[in-house]
Amino acid sequence: MKILMIGGTGLLGSQAARELISRGHSVHSIALPPLPEGALLPPEMTLTLKNSNDMSDEELREQFAGVDGFVFAAGVDERIEGPAPIYDFFKKYNITPLERLLRLAKASGVKHAVIAGSYFSYFAKKWPQL
Repeated sequence: MKILMIGGTGLLGSQAARELISRGHSVHSIALPPLPEGALLPPEMTLTLKNSNDMSDEELREQFAGVDGFVFAAGVDERIEGPAPIYDFFKKYNITPLERLLRLAKASGVKHAVIAGSYFSYFAKKWPQL
């Protein structure tokens, strides 16, 4: 499958890309510049360093052309402190962009989508004492 990923240079995205590529898929990622120092990215992954939130719908439709799957591995998590009420901050950077991207992906014929959420939330629930 041909996969478009938003956020392929972070921990979750880069590992997801590595796994997808090892299973025979091709991965193109759009990620925020600059490239993180020391990022261990799979060399087979193609990369566009650009803020997807700043891209027009037409630019994103071009990226979704011929794509079978979409992975969202971007946004902010609980490591980022934003202004109160924090819900507005998370909505601006996580929910609103994802709604837009999923709408464009569906309209472009993308059949599969994955949302990679924060592992911090998972471990906070699993081991609250830590």
